[in-house]
Amino acid sequence: MRAFLIAGLAVAVSACGNIANMRAYSTAYVEPVAGDTARLRVVTNGMVRGVPGRDCIDWRVPGGGVMAVAQSGFADQNNGRSLGMPERGRVVEGPGLARTELKVPAGKPLAMNFQSTGYVSGGYSYSCQQTFRFTPQAGQDYELILLDSGMCAIGLQRLIPAGKAENQPVEKAGLCSALDAF
Repeated sequence: MRAFLIAGLAVAVSACGNIANMRAYSTAYVEPVAGDTARLRVVTNGMVRGVPGRDCIDWRVPGGGVMAVAQSGFADQNNGRSLGMPERGRVVEGPGLARTELKVPAGKPLAMNFQSTGYVSGGYSYSCQQTFRFTPQAGQDYELILLDSGMCAIGLQRLIPAGKAENQPVEKAGLCSALDAF
């Protein structure tokens, strides 16, 4: 009986993590309504999810969710949105790419997750999953390009006047709780 009770408790606890993870695929990112903000353009051929105000991944945080996704069937209501951000010279567009512009909280970390799965000839598949964070500064514009073509590529740039851009570092982000892995 004791073993049954322990097993039931373990399933219940892991279900909490599963529910939060599932919600993170079906819930759109929510922009801040107060406080300092920055603008972020996201271009991807996969799925990009964000967790505002955190330096680790925690899908239970209010406002966290899908920022952009190239595949249909997910929380993709943010795709194609423009806030009038300046372009940085060449425009990254094309079939299979999602592109959107969002407001993000400034002066606080923004934890993000990028994932993609693809197939190559011969029936082989590959996947890309990266978690990272950065801290946007108030009033700044950023462009984040996340692409998977058999190799994960992350590029973050701060847009500056005259169509120029300045590379910005990103740091690895982990899970806030082990339950977020389930």
